[in-house]
Amino acid sequence: MFSRTALRLQKTASAALKRTYTSTPEKPAGPSSAHKLAEEALAQKIGTTKGKATLPKSDKKPLKAKGEKDNKYKEIALATGAITGLGLGTLFYFGRPFEDGREDKYVEDNPLCAAYSRCRDRFNEFQQGMSDPMWDKLLPEPLPEPYRRAYTLVINLDETLVYSTWDKEHGWRHAKRPGVDYFLSYLSQFYEIVIFTSQPSLNALPLLDKLDPYQYAMYRLYREATRYVDGKYVKDLSHLNRDLSKVIIMDSNPESFSLQPENGIALKPWKGEVKDQGLLEYIPFLEAVALTTPEDIRPVLKSFEGEYIPIEWAKREQEMNRMHRLQWEEEQKSKKTKRNLGSILGGGSSPAEVEGPPPTYLEQMRKHVRETFASEFEQQKKTQEEAMAQDMERQMEMMKEMKMSVWDLMTQAASGQPLAPPPPQSSPEQQ
Repeated sequence: MFSRTALRLQKTASAALKRTYTSTPEKPAGPSSAHKLAEEALAQKIGTTKGKATLPKSDKKPLKAKGEKDNKYKEIALATGAITGLGLGTLFYFGRPFEDGREDKYVEDNPLCAAYSRCRDRFNEFQQGMSDPMWDKLLPEPLPEPYRRAYTLVINLDETLVYSTWDKEHGWRHAKRPGVDYFLSYLSQFYEIVIFTSQPSLNALPLLDKLDPYQYAMYRLYREATRYVDGKYVKDLSHLNRDLSKVIIMDSNPESFSLQPENGIALKPWKGEVKDQGLLEYIPFLEAVALTTPEDIRPVLKSFEGEYIPIEWAKREQEMNRMHRLQWEEEQKSKKTKRNLGSILGGGSSPAEVEGPPPTYLEQMRKHVRETFASEFEQQKKTQEEAMAQDMERQMEMMKEMKMSVWDLMTQAASGQPLAPPPPQSSPEQQ
């Protein structure tokens, strides 16, 4: 008992002695800096830290982990390999031998060069196919006799038959060239008229329906029938399925018939002038061509190269009439001499003198054709107008018979049923 008390007093004295010799109180031992850094890194990894983990400052940069190495060159190598493989695959696929039975011109070449040459040929054929018309024969076979026309007249639409303008206030507006109706109707008795435009059919079709309601033009061709050459739409007459020696094309853009310039007549573009007579001035020449029926029209057009055809043709016709009159006068002189000799020997009287030369063959035919057309045109126009009026009345009657509301019409259309007018209701007398 006594020993325990002595030991306790000894410990108390030692502790008091220590407090006496220390100037500052002892702080409790905290965690080390390495321990703190480890805790912050762990907290940052699991996403619970509020601040950044502070790495110890040093002159050396930390090394990257194994999975964080730079893959830049690896990605470039993979992309290059993929592009090379795709290119070689395309080259050997499109460079394979032709399967249509044609002779292989590159069979003796290096396989790689031969494949490239075949690939190039296939691309050129594809490009040529895209630029050619959609159909090899743009027109059907000519009509049988007596409905066949000896010549085909191809005429442009824009700035030739119509002029189109656009503005913000009115949008698109179209003006019809003076004399279009007479030009188409009169020449339709001599020519197979084809209106050939570079506009898409979606745009040109409603315009042509209003321009030529009586369909004096037998055929209509659109942009789908042109060829695309050097960024321009060209009208290739070789696809018309007609003899080119009997084809005339009239266009305000000479580049459109650049493949067959010997068949073309370049017109002055019409810009909407009200008093224009450009179309009507060409009727005497085109009329003469149809009446005289030359074997090949191309040399005839070549003789007018560089000249305005209506004026030049008027001069030539005047010269032909002059020669015809001179020839007739020579014949009259010889006949007069014979008559005088006969009157002396026979004692008869000479017949009355003729006032002037008879009309030429062209003048006779022209007079006959124009008189016939004038009488038939009025009757034909009257018949066509009556037919159009009857069609309009029939449509109006059908609209009146459709006794259904807008809601009923929409319901019927939504159900997929045909929009047919309801059957007429029977009258009480029939019941």
